[in-house]
Amino acid sequence: MEKDIVDKGVVISVDGDIVELEIVRGEGCDSCSMHGLCFPAKKTATMRIHSDLALEKGDVVELEVAPGSRIVASLFVFAMPVVFLFVGFIVASFFFSELISIAIGFASLGISFFIVKLCDRKWGKDINVKILRKL
Repeated sequence: MEKDIVDKGVVISVDGDIVELEIVRGEGCDSCSMHGLCFPAKKTATMRIHSDLALEKGDVVELEVAPGSRIVASLFVFAMPVVFLFVGFIVASFFFSELISIAIGFASLGISFFIVKLCDRKWGKDINVKILRKL
């Protein structure tokens, strides 16, 4: 039996119906080898969410992340760099030697990380997250 993914947050501040949350690392984060990508060392992830619940600073809440948002974000973060690596290598191999093509493939990989970071800054706050309940 699979266990549902439960995301939690701690209320940092409340301004009317806008709640600022610090996202709590879930159990899955500890076992994931890529947890540093979502939560860089010694940094916290925060987000601002609209909520009609009566919340106060310090409250712990349960969050719901839309499954579609979770899947799209995962594909974007993990699949796009791999695609850039291989496409960069394949395209370069038509024009250059194998060693140069490998270097261009890895350069494409680096460019993909930069693109992911830019897209996260622009659209990362648009992920559909709701506060389900106060814990």
